Amino acid sequence: MPLKIPFQIVESPTKIEQQITKFGGQPVWISQPYWPLCPETGKQMMFLGQISLNQELFPNSNGIMVYLFFSGESEPIYKEAIAAVIQSTENVYKSADSQIEFVSEAIGPVIYELDENRQILYKEYQVILNPIGNEDWIPLNERYTANDFDIDTGFQFSQPELAGNKIGGQPLYIEGLSNPPEPFNSEEWLLLLQLAPTAGYWGTKWKPNFYPFYMELGEFAILTVFISPDYKQVEWFIQQP
Repeated sequence: MPLKIPFQIVESPTKIEQQITKFGGQPVWISQPYWPLCPETGKQMMFLGQISLNQELFPNSNGIMVYLFFSGESEPIYKEAIAAVIQSTENVYKSADSQIEFVSEAIGPVIYELDENRQILYKEYQVILNPIGNEDWIPLNERYTANDFDIDTGFQFSQPELAGNKIGGQPLYIEGLSNPPEPFNSEEWLLLLQLAPTAGYWGTKWKPNFYPFYMELGEFAILTVFISPDYKQVEWFIQQP
């Protein structure tokens, strides 16, 4: 049975300087920093967060950290404007579109919230990790159906145990294509991160109810990130029903 760690995202009262999973703030690098540049503007991309690989979910990962970035110039975000840096004490791998360049900068733009006047508020977010759980295996085409979504109320998942924010486990696939991208239905990829609601979609002031920061994924979209079993490649998908 696939293992998973559900989690909640909450504002951190202090700066996070440990090599742990978090969103926002500046990256806590394990080794030499590599910051991706937006292919359109040449500016540094925006730091989304870092995911520390849990040894139980990701065997032989040996302290690997994955740093996730996206272009703040892109609304909504698209696949060619996202990048990842995979670091351990021994190795560094850069996973991105071939047009994306990297610079050795330790700090740069980071995610933020918008207040009621649409003024930027920079915050850092800790990740409250639930205990490791497991999921009964469910075929991909049974994890989500068209009846799971309503334009007025958002999502009411028929397999709620697969929904929500989590590391590991089985990904939801909500786009309904008969031939989904390989990572969704292959043992050659592991689910690194799913940002998705447990139910509904919108919270207050038309903000998504499953993450607090500003990140324009598109209407009713969820974020799914995979990592290869050798921990050298990352694939992102922004899905819409």
